[in-house]
Amino acid sequence: MSDFHGRTKSVRLIVQFVICCLGIAASIDTAMADAPNPILQSVFPSGGAVGATVDVTVRGTALGTLRSLRCTAPDLQITQDVKQKNVFRVTIPRGTPLGQYDLRAVGTNGLSSPMPFVIGNRVESNETQPNDLLKSAPTVELDLVINGRIEKSGDIDCFQFTAKRGQRVIIECEARRIASRLRAVLEIFDGQGGFLASSRGYFGVDPLIDFQVPSDGVYVVKIHDLTFSTSAQHFYRLAIDTGPRVAFAVPPVVQRGKPARVTLFGWNLGSQNARDRLATPTSAFDRVEVTIPADMVSDDWPLPIDLRPAQAATRGFTYQAASSHAPVFISATDLHVESDGLDNHKPAKVKTLNFPCEVGGQLVDGDEQDWFAVNARRGEVLYLEGFADRINSPVDLDIRILDAKNQKELVRLGDERRNVGGKSLPTNHLDPAGRWVVPADGRYLILVRNLIGGSKPDPRRTYRLSIRREEPDFDLIVVPHKSEPAGLNVPRGGSAMLDVIALRRRGLNGTIRVSAERLPEGVECPDVWLGPGVDRAPLVVTASQDAPGFFDELSLNGFAEFAGTRQARGGVVVSNAAPVGIGRLASDIPLAVVGDAPLQITANGHEPRSHAKFGSLQVRHSPGGIVDVAVHVRRSDSGHQAPVNLVGVGLPPLIENQTATIPPGAEKGYISFYLPPNLPTGRYSLAVQAESTTPDSKGKPKATTALSNVVSFDVHPPAFRMEIDRSSPTQIKRGEVIQVKYAAHRVNGFISKIHTEIASPEKVTDVIGLRARGVTFVGQTDTGTLQIIANEDAPLGQLPFLRLYGVGVLEDEAVFHGSCFLTLKVIE
Repeated sequence: MSDFHGRTKSVRLIVQFVICCLGIAASIDTAMADAPNPILQSVFPSGGAVGATVDVTVRGTALGTLRSLRCTAPDLQITQDVKQKNVFRVTIPRGTPLGQYDLRAVGTNGLSSPMPFVIGNRVESNETQPNDLLKSAPTVELDLVINGRIEKSGDIDCFQFTAKRGQRVIIECEARRIASRLRAVLEIFDGQGGFLASSRGYFGVDPLIDFQVPSDGVYVVKIHDLTFSTSAQHFYRLAIDTGPRVAFAVPPVVQRGKPARVTLFGWNLGSQNARDRLATPTSAFDRVEVTIPADMVSDDWPLPIDLRPAQAATRGFTYQAASSHAPVFISATDLHVESDGLDNHKPAKVKTLNFPCEVGGQLVDGDEQDWFAVNARRGEVLYLEGFADRINSPVDLDIRILDAKNQKELVRLGDERRNVGGKSLPTNHLDPAGRWVVPADGRYLILVRNLIGGSKPDPRRTYRLSIRREEPDFDLIVVPHKSEPAGLNVPRGGSAMLDVIALRRRGLNGTIRVSAERLPEGVECPDVWLGPGVDRAPLVVTASQDAPGFFDELSLNGFAEFAGTRQARGGVVVSNAAPVGIGRLASDIPLAVVGDAPLQITANGHEPRSHAKFGSLQVRHSPGGIVDVAVHVRRSDSGHQAPVNLVGVGLPPLIENQTATIPPGAEKGYISFYLPPNLPTGRYSLAVQAESTTPDSKGKPKATTALSNVVSFDVHPPAFRMEIDRSSPTQIKRGEVIQVKYAAHRVNGFISKIHTEIASPEKVTDVIGLRARGVTFVGQTDTGTLQIIANEDAPLGQLPFLRLYGVGVLEDEAVFHGSCFLTLKVIE
C-alpha cells in the first residue's frame, strides 16, 4: 500500500535551555517558605501544523517570570517575545511526527505542570470575532483546524463553509482530550439556518459529526458548552476536514515482532468500494487494509496520543496512515492473535481457541455475541482479561465461562472497580478480568458480549480477549504528591515527593521495588518498596545544598519477582474537580532543581534501641511491633525556632498514621507506627512530612512544609505478639503505682524466653519520669503484670509513643522484638 507509510517513532527531547539554570536558581528568595506550585492552565493555540510557525500564549498560576517552554516533540524552535513574556514563537519542522505532546512552562519558580500540544498536518487558524450568530459566521475554508475559546458569558462560536454535494466533511472538536474545561456541543445548519445534525460526544465527550453534504451550498457549524459555562480555559481545536481520518483499527491487537495485516476504519480513506454501510450514513466507515512490518510492531513509549491512567496496561504502538490527520493506536501482545470469527454468534457455532492466545474482535450489532471454546485440563489456572474501555471502544464488555453444554455458568469476570490512583488520577475501568481454576478435564465455552448494546450497528465496538496462564504482571505510574496539577521541582537542601502507583495484574501480590537510574549531579532518589498487596508508596527526590540548578528527566524502573522489570510512566493530574477528577499519562517525568529549602528533615528508621540488659539493639521488625523513625531538623535560619509537627505520608494501607511534635529549639524527635498483626511480611516504605514556620523576606513567620527521605524496612515473621488487657488503667498520678496486665502471645512455635518492660522510642526501661518492673516469660508462660511507678517529676500529660516492649531470646541473644502502644497519661 503505497498510500500509507509506517508510523513515526515518538521522541523524548528537551527542546530548549535558553535560560541560565543557575541564574534562575539564584533568583529565588532563599528565605522563602513553601515554594509556589507552577500550574500551566492554558496554551493557545494548543497546537500547530508541521512546517508552520505559531505564536503561542501561555497562562497559569505561580509561573514566576517565564523564560522558556519545554516540549516533548522533537526539534521545535521556541523563542520568547521580547515584550510579551507569556508569548512564544514556536516553529514546527517538517517531518515532525504527528500527535499530542506535553508542553511545560519554565520560569523562576521552576517547571510547570504540562498541557497538551497537538501537532497536525492541516492548515490552522485562530477564530475571529464576531462569530456568535449563524448569520454573521465568518467564512472558513475546508481542511482547516480552527483554534478557538468559549471565554465570555453566553459565548457561542459559528463558522460557515462551502461544500459540494457528495463531499464527506468530518467536523471534529478536540476539548477534553487537550485538557480543556469545555464540554463541547457541535451542531450543523444549512445556509438558511435549518438544523441538520448535532453531536454531544463521539470520542468520549468530544463530539464529531460525519457530514455527507446533501447539495451544493453554504453550511454553518456551531459550537458551545453543554452547560454554557465559559472561561479562558474553555479552548478547543475544531477540524472541518475532507482529508483521510482514521478512527480505529481491526484487529485492535497484533502479535509483537511479526508482520500484521490490519484494517483501518475511518473517513475519506480513498476506498469507495470498501465503504462499510452498516446503518445510517452517519455511522458508515471507509476502510482500507494495510500490512505493518514486523519491526514496527512493538511496545513503544512514549506515545504521541492521549492516554488515561487505566490505559497504562495497554501496551502497543502508533501507526500513521499517509495524509491522515493523526496516528492511530494499536495494541501489541506477546501471544499469537486470532480473529473473533465470522459465524460464531451462537453457542452451537463456537470457535475453538488454542490458548494462550489473544482474540481481536468486534461486536458490531447491539445484541451480538461471540462464542469461543477451549480445551483445558483439571487444575490449570487461567487468567482471562478483556479490553474495551481501555482501547477507547464504546463497549461495556461482559465475559463468562460456561460448561460445554451451555447449561451452567462457571465464572463471570468482574470489572476493575478499584481506583488505586485516587480521585485525581483515576485508574478504575469497565474491563472484566479474573482467574479461573479449571475444575475438570474437558471443553468449556467462553461468551463475550456487550452489556450496553445499542439499537444500531457500530463497527467501533472492538475488543481484545486475552487468555493466558496466570503470569504476574504490573505497571507503574508516578505523579507529584499533590491533589492538583504540578511539576517536580526540588529545592536545594530539600525534597519533593512523587506517589508511585502500582497497577497489579494477573495475581501479582508480592513486593515491587522501584529504583531511579542515571540521576543527575546532586540529586538522590533512594529505592522504595511497595510491600505485598500495597498499591501506592512515596518516592522522594532530594537535592543537595550545593546542587546546581538544572532541568533533567527522572528515569524510574520497577522490579517484581516473577514479573520482571517495568518502566514507570509519568502521570498528570488534569483536574481534581468534583465529583470525579481527570488524569492522564505523561510522556516523561521531568524534574527541576530550583530554589532553596528553608526547612529540611531527615528520617532514620533503623536507629539502634538502647536496652539495659542487652545493650544496643538493632530492631528486627515483625507484625505486632513498632517502627520508630528518628527525625532530625535543620533550619536555614537557626535564629527562628518554632515547633515542628510530624505526620506520616505514603503509609501502607494497614498501618495507622500517627502525629508527633518536635518542640521549639529541639533538633530531633520521633514518630512511631504500629505494625498490625495482620500485616503481611515483606519490605515496605514510608516517609514523614513536617509542618512548621520559617521567616519570610520581612522576618515574619510563614507556614512551610518539608518532606523526609524515604524510610524502608523489612517485616519478618513474628515470634510473639504483645497485648495489654483492656481493663488496665490509662492514667497515673505522680508518686502513684499502677498495675498493668498484659500477655505475650507466642506464635510460629517460639518457646524461648521473652523479656518484657516499658520503653520509649529512644530507650528501654529507663523512660523519663517512670519506673517499671516487667516479667521474663519462660517455657509456656505468656501472661503477667507490669508494675509502673510515676516519679514526682514525671512529665504531665499523655506520654507519646510509650509502649509495652518484649525481647525474644535465642541462646541468650536478643533476636525477636514485639511491642504495642501503652496509653498512659500522667496527672497531678
